[in-house]
Amino acid sequence: MNLFWSHTIWYLLLGLAIVIQVIYTLYHSENRMRTFAFYLSIVGLPLYFETFILIFFDAYTYSPEIIRSPNLDPFNDVLTGNLFSQFGVASSALLLTIRRKSFHWGVIVAFLYCMLEEFFKALDIYQQHWWKTWMTFIGLLLLFTISKWLYAHIVRGVRPIYYYGYIVLAMFPVSTILFQWGVLDLLGLMRFTEALSSNPQISRFGIWITFVSISYPIIVWGYFQQHLKRKIAAVTLVGAIIYFGYKSHLIIFRAGLFVPISILLLLWMCLSVWMINILYSGRPKCRCH
Repeated sequence: MNLFWSHTIWYLLLGLAIVIQVIYTLYHSENRMRTFAFYLSIVGLPLYFETFILIFFDAYTYSPEIIRSPNLDPFNDVLTGNLFSQFGVASSALLLTIRRKSFHWGVIVAFLYCMLEEFFKALDIYQQHWWKTWMTFIGLLLLFTISKWLYAHIVRGVRPIYYYGYIVLAMFPVSTILFQWGVLDLLGLMRFTEALSSNPQISRFGIWITFVSISYPIIVWGYFQQHLKRKIAAVTLVGAIIYFGYKSHLIIFRAGLFVPISILLLLWMCLSVWMINILYSGRPKCRCH
């Protein structure tokens, strides 16, 4: 209980602020479905970036003390703190973009996040290693700028190949975080091996990032194909990748559950693309050839 009041409560308050920002932005949006879909894509941007600096370069550590089960990797708690952070900055980027706020508002918001970062450091619920707060400031200004640029293009209409990129980014929170990590990994149904490197986290997440970076574009491409054979080929190819990972012990499944979990994973990927595409109001209007 002491850890809840000293650590967890601050992350939950940040989560509440995130929900308020997103709801406020959606309320003032002209196209709420597209806005929410764009939020998912924007979440994907800092998540991809932070995966590298947090896991591969050990930039900092979060300590929300939310996942403390002795049966789970303690690093999952760090990832949980990371999610609060990245969903938070993405919600602010969305707000600034949809409300068409000028650059100086971005500076103000970035400065407030830096103050929050220093506050979390003072509470010892977030620790920086080589990362500095001024880097957060610059990174946020860059994120806000990219967010406005991406939104302007998706509103005007983009070529299918670029639109696929929006969907791939949105699949990171919808498929990777919500299902693969939040369900399969935490329940011990499917994990990526930690034995490929001397650093277990680099092994685990290095393979994970490689897997989603290859499989998501294939699934998205297959979804938008007119010919059923191409759709089946795309799903089959990703299924073959999963099977290869299983046979080579890169992907570890709970005993006896390889087939049902693999099928469920493929279905979730396809469902994620369908849902995100629906939220984006059916763009692109024409199926690509």
